[in-house]
Order: sequence, then structure tokens, then C-alpha cells
Amino acid sequence: SLRLAGDGNAHGVLLLNSNPMDIVLQPTPGITYRTIGGILDFYFFMGPSPDEVIQQYTEVIGRPFMPPYWGLGFHLCRWGYESLNGTAEVVANMRKAGIPQDVQWNDIDYMRSHLDFTYDPDKFAGLPEFVSSLHENGMHYIMITDPGISNSQPNGS
Repeated sequence: SLRLAGDGNAHGVLLLNSNPMDIVLQPTPGITYRTIGGILDFYFFMGPSPDEVIQQYTEVIGRPFMPPYWGLGFHLCRWGYESLNGTAEVVANMRKAGIPQDVQWNDIDYMRSHLDFTYDPDKFAGLPEFVSSLHENGMHYIMITDPGISNSQPNGS
């Protein structure tokens, strides 16, 4: 919690605990923490300005991550493109219609028998070249990977 005093000075307190807890805001300036156990790690941030309290707080918990600019752009993804031709057709139609697109995704239908770290060499033949052409046009490509490891495949396959 961050507290701002009447003179403009601020301080903050963080209770870091991995156990479940309730935090109840009381009438100002009260707050109640109820936890069922665990290690109670209290951090006190002396500020004195609100900006400094936030800097001190994020020094403890970590700074926010700024995604790459293209990651905030226009993405297109769905299940069911069925082949590289289907994916390429969608990208071409987006360009033809003048619809902005920064990233093309493929869902797991690109995989060979839905096996992780593979792609279907028949339905998605030419995938590396397609990805290169996207990159040449300033686009990015993302393949969805579902972390399901088969238990019916022979060991080492």
C-alpha cells in the first residue's frame, strides 16, 4: 500500500506472502491483513516522494516488461487454416484489402500428428520460405505450441 501524507511525502508497505490472505481496507488510514500462515516478509519503502516509493517497490518485485512494438500490433490467428496455402491466402487477402497486419499466427494444425516441435511436411511444405517472405515484408510469424507430449509414440521418436 502507498500512503501520501499531507506534506506531500509518501511511504509504502508490501507484505509478501505466498499463503492465501485477505486484505481489508478500513476507514482511512487503516488496512487489515489476514493470512493463514507462511513467512511474513514486510518491505517498507521510505520514498519520500510517491515516484520514489514506486521505484523502490518495483526494485523489489521487478520492473514492468515492455513488449516489442510489433507485439502490440495487428495479429491474425485462428484454428483451421488447414494448410500453408490457407495461411498464405489469408495473408494475401489482408494485403489486397489494405487491412494492416503485423503478425501471422498458426494454431496447432500446422503440426505433424499434433506432435510438438514438428510441422506437417505435406500440408505445410514451404513453411520456412513463407516465414522468410513474411519477414521480408516487415511481418512476424508465431507458431502456437501446446505443451502436450504424446505417450503413444515410441521412445525417442
